[in-house]
Amino acid sequence: MPKILGGCLIVLLVLAIAGGVTGYFMFVKPAYEFATGVTGFATEYQELNESVRQRGFERPADGQITPAQFQRFMQAQGEMRAGMEGRLEELDEKWRETRSDLQRREREPSITEMVTAYRDLGDLLLEAKRQQVAALNRYRFSLEEYVFVRNTVYRALGEEVAVAAFGDQGPPDMQRQVSDEILELVAEHREEIMENYAFAWFGL
Repeated sequence: MPKILGGCLIVLLVLAIAGGVTGYFMFVKPAYEFATGVTGFATEYQELNESVRQRGFERPADGQITPAQFQRFMQAQGEMRAGMEGRLEELDEKWRETRSDLQRREREPSITEMVTAYRDLGDLLLEAKRQQVAALNRYRFSLEEYVFVRNTVYRALGEEVAVAAFGDQGPPDMQRQVSDEILELVAEHREEIMENYAFAWFGL
């Protein structure tokens, strides 16, 4: 049994004993669904990562991306956006809500609120992840190469890329310089790139 689920179930048992029937329906049942949902989400997310056909990537010594890599990245992002159809706006809205919540942090959300938020966000992220994997396979990206190119592109715009907890991604190197050629290419597509920022913020 995954550690996160096992730990949650111990807490649920204590709550059930203390709260009886009312406690079960108000807190334990939603919390159980949340705990099992998190485990299912993590499992499916990892399985999707493993379905990316390209493996590994050796970063170039100069740390630069090529124009060809940038074009492949733009094509992959375009396919991801198209595949989400009308749901990219939902993902963008969730990004703004999540960012605002992290900035405020006036109180911790209730279990019920967490369950609701997780279900909405989890479904969106899994759908976005499916679209990402399809695009990576089509344009011959490994996860490592895609992350390297993505971080470089946003660095060229002066934007820091958030690293999602789901991915095994190191923090972006904001100090590394970007070539003038890539800076010019990226600048020409700034508006289009920033329309996809919600993908990057959630680690996609």
